[in-house]
Amino acid sequence: MRQSTLTFAFTLCAVAFLRTGAFAEEWRHFSDPQGRFVVDLPITSFAASQTATGHLTLTEIGGDAVIDIYTGANQKHLSPSAFAAELSNDGEIKDITYRAGGATWFVFSGHFRGRGDELPLIYYAKYLFSSDLERVAGFEISYSPSEKLRMDPVVGRLQKTFKVP
Repeated sequence: MRQSTLTFAFTLCAVAFLRTGAFAEEWRHFSDPQGRFVVDLPITSFAASQTATGHLTLTEIGGDAVIDIYTGANQKHLSPSAFAAELSNDGEIKDITYRAGGATWFVFSGHFRGRGDELPLIYYAKYLFSSDLERVAGFEISYSPSEKLRMDPVVGRLQKTFKVP
């Protein structure tokens, strides 16, 4: 009897876990029409809108996560480290807890200032530069700390598939 009770409880937990969408995210490979970047995008839990030329925003359906993808000219011809320094000095970024970079890329993460009384949001950014540093493409994602376990795999997939052809 005890074994069947445990099996039943495990089955209920598994069904509840599956219904939360933990395994249900659908992804679609996206190629920028101008050939500036490629990336896999989560399409089950995010809605996309192009807010400006070279700027795509995905907003979480029923949540507070936001993914922004940017492309354009590196008008100041900044190195990736100088570009990262300018971004990190933005008043919206509270702190940076991780940094990495190379000759044509950088990533950093930390916390983004929350809106009003909210806790700071988790923030992750990855930027890729053309070899001549003339062009740049990047994505940024921010989300609530309470969503970390669910959003970390989204960040992982975005960062692995984000490329500049």
